[in-house]
Amino acid sequence: MNADKTKFTVLGGINQVLLLLVLIFFILHFAKAFLVPIAVSGLIAMLLVPVCVKLEKWGIKRALAASITVLLTLLLISTVVYVLINELINLGTGMAVLGDRLNTMLDNGHAFISEHFNVSKVKQKEYLQRQVSEWSDSAGKVVSGAFFSIVYILGNMLIVTVYTILILIYRSRIKNFVLQLVNKYAGTGEVAHTKFIVDEITQISSLYVGGVFLVVFILSIIYFIGLTIIGVENALFFAIVAALINVIPYIGSVAGGIIVVLYTLITRDTLTLPVIVTVFFTVVQQLDSYVLTPNITGGKVRLGPLFTIMVLLLGGMVWGVAGMILFIPILGILKVIFDNVDPLKPYGYLIGDT
Repeated sequence: MNADKTKFTVLGGINQVLLLLVLIFFILHFAKAFLVPIAVSGLIAMLLVPVCVKLEKWGIKRALAASITVLLTLLLISTVVYVLINELINLGTGMAVLGDRLNTMLDNGHAFISEHFNVSKVKQKEYLQRQVSEWSDSAGKVVSGAFFSIVYILGNMLIVTVYTILILIYRSRIKNFVLQLVNKYAGTGEVAHTKFIVDEITQISSLYVGGVFLVVFILSIIYFIGLTIIGVENALFFAIVAALINVIPYIGSVAGGIIVVLYTLITRDTLTLPVIVTVFFTVVQQLDSYVLTPNITGGKVRLGPLFTIMVLLLGGMVWGVAGMILFIPILGILKVIFDNVDPLKPYGYLIGDT
């Protein structure tokens, strides 16, 4: 009888955990528009806390210090965006050459298919024309959707800016709120321990996010110098894009290299340059994987590759690209909590790499 009672108790506990997980992911998915700006703002605020504290020590009031810090960061991001747009415009000036190359490749493709699969060029072109007409019908929707997407992005940037400033201003109040909750429900003895955990989370998150941006900066310089020496046109554009995509663990470094390799395949008559670019990106990826990331960010969030990839895919399912970027530091924050709460230490050990 006691064994059956124990079995039902265990099953009931498992069901409760599963129900909680389903509820959490349901909320995360359907509250994406509300939660993503808060998560982004929280991470940026943690990154900017040391700068804000420095300004406050110089006698600047907290509200003004927070505003200056966030606005300078926004100016830096806007500068990068401006450079990317300017380089993209320069890339557009060579579209005529790119179009000629694509036409040549299509003609070669038509000839290959006609020779090996007995499909006439007329039938191939009829099929392509049908596809083009279908794409043209949806082009208007894409253009109108792009306009609303730009408005949506600008609106989110404004929201994130306001959230970040307010989080920096009210960071002490938020911290005291957490400590008051712990004092009420766990007792005074846990307040000091909780304060240590909160400070640890803030420090690690700041170092991790700062380390990610430092890696992006270093990679953009390496990519720019390397692609310029190799002779790739618009090297600055591809260097910045490849470095930014590298923010997404494991997938980003490969995707950035593929973009440049495909561009060189289309724009050059020889395979020599694409091969050299492939070798260059492979070497830089090894440098990033074994030198840059482990020494700059790897020591801040020690996560095992298994759970990093799982969280990466899960973040993509729940929040898209934003989730793939945000879920890694969020998992790192959870690991800090797990490592400092005795009943949760096994979970911290499971997802860790040390």
